[in-house]
Amino acid sequence: MERFKNTTNLLTVVQTCRRQGRSVITEREQAIKAMVYPDMQEPSLIP
Repeated sequence: MERFKNTTNLLTVVQTCRRQGRSVITEREQAIKAMVYPDMQEPSLIP
């Protein structure tokens, strides 16, 4: 069940990025960098 939740969350991010005209790759890259570097702000999909 956990795998399905992860897949659902990822697809939701992809759809949101597309609707907002954002790059999915760029958003994921920023999210990963924010996890690695604590001083970086996490990206937000809220307009």
